[in-house]
Amino acid sequence: MSPLPFRPWPAAYLAVCFMIRGLGAEPQNSPLPAPECARRMTVPAGFQVSLFASEPDVVQPIAMTTDERGRLWVVECLSYPEWQTNRVAGHDRVIILEDRDGDGRFDTKHVFFNQGRNLTGIALGFGGVWLCSAPELIFIPDRNHDDVPDGPPEVMLDGWSLEAKHNIVNGLTWGPDGWLYGCHGILSDSKVGRPGAPGAERMTINCGVWRFHPTRRVFEVVAHGSTNPWGIAFDDYGQMFIANCVIKHLFHVIPGARYERMYGQDMNPYAFRLIESCADHIHWAGGFWKTEGAEHSQNDSAGGGHAHCGAMVYLGDNWPDRYRDTFFTLNVHGHRINNDLLERRGSGYVARHRPDLLKANDPWFRGVSLLYGPDGGVFMSDWCDAGECHDYIDIHRENGRIYKVTYGTPISSSANLAKLSDAELVNLQLHKNEWFVSHARLLLQERAVSGKLEPQTRPALLRMLREQTDATRRLRALWALHVTGGLEDRLAFEILNGHEEWLRAWTIQLALETAGQRNRPGARDGGLPSGSGLGVTSRSPQLLKKLAELAASDPSPVVRLYLASGLQRLTLNDRLPIAERLVAHREDDDDANLPLLLWYGIEPIAASDDEASATLLAKARIPLVRQVLAQRLALRLSLDQVVAAIRRSEDTGFQRDLVRGMFDALNGRRDIRIPKEWRPVEEKLNQHPDADVTEQAVMLSLVFGDPQSSTRLRGRVTDTTASPASRQRALQALVQGRVPDLIPLLDSLLSDADMRSVAIRGLAAFDDPATPGVILDNYAQLSSGEKADAITTLVARPDYAVALLEAVKRNAVPARDISPFAARQIQALKDPRIGPLFTGALGGIRSVSQDKSALIARFRELLRPDALKAANPSRGRALFNRTCASCHTLFGEGGRIGPELTGSQRSSLDYLLENVVDPNAVVWNQYRAVYFETSDDRLICGIVLRENEGTVAIQTQTGIVTLPRADITRRTESTLSMMPEGLLESLKAEEVLDLVAYLQSPSQVPLPDGR
Repeated sequence: MSPLPFRPWPAAYLAVCFMIRGLGAEPQNSPLPAPECARRMTVPAGFQVSLFASEPDVVQPIAMTTDERGRLWVVECLSYPEWQTNRVAGHDRVIILEDRDGDGRFDTKHVFFNQGRNLTGIALGFGGVWLCSAPELIFIPDRNHDDVPDGPPEVMLDGWSLEAKHNIVNGLTWGPDGWLYGCHGILSDSKVGRPGAPGAERMTINCGVWRFHPTRRVFEVVAHGSTNPWGIAFDDYGQMFIANCVIKHLFHVIPGARYERMYGQDMNPYAFRLIESCADHIHWAGGFWKTEGAEHSQNDSAGGGHAHCGAMVYLGDNWPDRYRDTFFTLNVHGHRINNDLLERRGSGYVARHRPDLLKANDPWFRGVSLLYGPDGGVFMSDWCDAGECHDYIDIHRENGRIYKVTYGTPISSSANLAKLSDAELVNLQLHKNEWFVSHARLLLQERAVSGKLEPQTRPALLRMLREQTDATRRLRALWALHVTGGLEDRLAFEILNGHEEWLRAWTIQLALETAGQRNRPGARDGGLPSGSGLGVTSRSPQLLKKLAELAASDPSPVVRLYLASGLQRLTLNDRLPIAERLVAHREDDDDANLPLLLWYGIEPIAASDDEASATLLAKARIPLVRQVLAQRLALRLSLDQVVAAIRRSEDTGFQRDLVRGMFDALNGRRDIRIPKEWRPVEEKLNQHPDADVTEQAVMLSLVFGDPQSSTRLRGRVTDTTASPASRQRALQALVQGRVPDLIPLLDSLLSDADMRSVAIRGLAAFDDPATPGVILDNYAQLSSGEKADAITTLVARPDYAVALLEAVKRNAVPARDISPFAARQIQALKDPRIGPLFTGALGGIRSVSQDKSALIARFRELLRPDALKAANPSRGRALFNRTCASCHTLFGEGGRIGPELTGSQRSSLDYLLENVVDPNAVVWNQYRAVYFETSDDRLICGIVLRENEGTVAIQTQTGIVTLPRADITRRTESTLSMMPEGLLESLKAEEVLDLVAYLQSPSQVPLPDGR
């Protein structure tokens, strides 16, 4: 049983995790003076940190940007943490800070807007100010640039959710392609569209990246996944990166991609696999960092913690070149700036840890944003607070700082780029400082939209594209050409025939997103995976032919990546010739992005077109693509096609991939019609050199109702010379198949140490009056883990639960073995016999105090520093393994049901108690307990891992249960966390001390027996 709730634990599940205590000592009651904080910060030799602005001139700085004059525009978010849900004018502000004398500190302040609601992001352009103002994206016009709004805010989009207390819509950033990009967190779904749009015209997003075109008024979901991103940055090649919280901190964002999430299933249930973070490290202790040989046992040495906020790829001209084109993010737990090297690998990148650039040495430091300006120096905003993420009472809205990090003596710039000619703006595309490049490009885009672009401007950009030799400079010319009028076909073909991979790649993306027929995003007839947000276009036959040629022969994995990404913008008929050439590249097998991005593009084909799917299967040389293709076909029961492909092939690798796909699709199913050619194929697979393939073939035969397969699997179960894992898989298959007369076999295996746990769990699937007695007769001899399995089985059915409670009442089962979770499931059975028995057996230890604050105070008194110092963390580790490890990972060990604890703020006693004592204060939807009742009177409680049209996979306290949908009679979603209340109350005082001592341990400790 987990001691920690299924809610934001720790509170860094918001990328803007403003309120987290520092590691170690509690912070003082008020922050140090801002100038002193700047002096305390440590940076490498040659760098210095100066104070640009602080309270009372700036407070709660949640977002910032600069204008073409180099002035700093700052969003002050006074709404947090109680988001304003009405239409009344708010109190959030947008202020303008200007450093006129170039001394590194602002001289003038101007309030541009002071009636904002829930402001979390800002961008400037097209005659006004763009603001994330959930539930809306708004635009405040200031077309005469007098720093006074021309009128009230104009709503561009609405539908952004305010249900999440933390990470909502955020991160406005102009991309090199002229779109406005933003982020969204995992805690709630937003259904976004133009004001007044019906539901069918809206797109759903939770965690991921989106974009909006400022003149076409088009909204797209760029990529799904991550957890709580806050901050977007582009490198010198236009590659997008986001900073993320909780799971790994950095993702390379590719349009159309679907990335790993902290929890929950991707919006497309047929994604099957998700692309991982590009980072090869984490910034907290534990995990694979411990295997690198370096000393990473402390969060400090690893990077500070798992909460990150703000993203910057440094492309300025003040810092030393060794920092150029590397990634920076603010580590909220660690009060510092992390730095990653972005190293090319295949189609993408691997991000490698580099020394932290800055340590604030200030427990109140809550870094939010990083932004380089015209002098190349970097602005760094500090929320400046000391509370925990869920501390909504003691909020310090009066604080806020902005620092500036520079190297040597920066060269100040006072130029107003808006006054420059087109020719001067074109020349700025070659500037070393990307600040000049991006602002100049935006101005050119604005002039093109308004019809004020000079005739010679695009020809000048074209000359730059053709004459420059550096790929990054040519890309800048390409992007500027795109935003000022698009790419003509002749130019596109010229570039696609060229030698530079980045130019070819970007031309593919830009050509596919410009002119063309745009269908409704997400429509199945448009050929998009469910939940995709990329617009579909019909393109010229000449372009499609060229793209197919590149798909067949282009040597660059980057170009193939852009082709794979572009599939989602094409109709199904148009994408097939490109896809069938891309899937033939065996060399892309181990690429981090290509196999899955290809799959996301062809999944709609597998969902609807058997003939095209057969073509893709036959031509695919990438194992993962073959496997998921077979899985998708099998899910929709197009089994004859997959089986026929296996029969025709003598390639054992091909056979393996298709069998694996079929097995993944049909695992948990029963009574599926046997495919036409299965008998000869099964005989063929029985001779396969891979034992796993042979085993899966037998299990598939069981799904198809073959009685001989059950005999073979029974033989495997009883074969003590076979590996325990193989025997366990065979037994699980028999249980899932509900094979008749299995109970005697399960009973007999209670004496087999290798099979006991699986057998105990298997007994829950069958309603047999003898089962409770068999389990209880063996209960005293079971290990702690086996006892947990036994309890889980005995609380699955009313008759079983009655027997268990009677055993507790007569002391055959210790009452302390009934965890709070198990007790809650017993109560959920709602059998009239259970109430009196429950009270008599467990009532005395199950009362939970309604006054959580009094309970917390009681435990705080118990857990005094001197008492914790005398506690035994080794015994606490053993207790953790018994009560918590089935759900939570700590120091690389434990389950994955609940959040990873290693990088959390475990050192804060208040935060530990808040989460353990009151786990239902904030509960994410995906961590709420779900109860499933089956047709044979079984009750299963857990969280839904994944589901499709055939089965539902449920993560319970002791394992994964896969139920056929046909067996489910009722599904009830609780409002409560998977973790029930009462954990600490069920423990003895010394056990509470030992457990908390272990939870607060900075590194792993040995078990009591010395292991």
